[in-house]
Amino acid sequence: MEEADNHIPKQLIPYIWKKGVSANPAGRPKGKTLKTFAREYLESIPDEDKLAYLASIDPRIVWEMAEGKAKQEIEADVKATLVVEISEAVAKKNGIKQTHDTTSSTESDSK
Repeated sequence: MEEADNHIPKQLIPYIWKKGVSANPAGRPKGKTLKTFAREYLESIPDEDKLAYLASIDPRIVWEMAEGKAKQEIEADVKATLVVEISEAVAKKNGIKQTHDTTSSTESDSK
């Protein structure tokens, strides 16, 4: 067993992926994907049927099919308090002093 695997419980070792062994030895299944099948089907129907289909679904979905999803930029100023509770036994074992400090500090990113 490698040194990095020392943290893995013994009972789980038989189920761990072995280095160099494929998770899918047969490879990808042969045949068309559903996406390819749907694309070929939609390409084969008459234009009138395509228009009827597109008219039946949300215009935003039609736009996204044609142009892709719009880029979304979100800026947020989030302030939060993180509280971590551990048992006395864990604190003692790891030399951690338990405190009940509820103060928080914030760090702003410089751009």
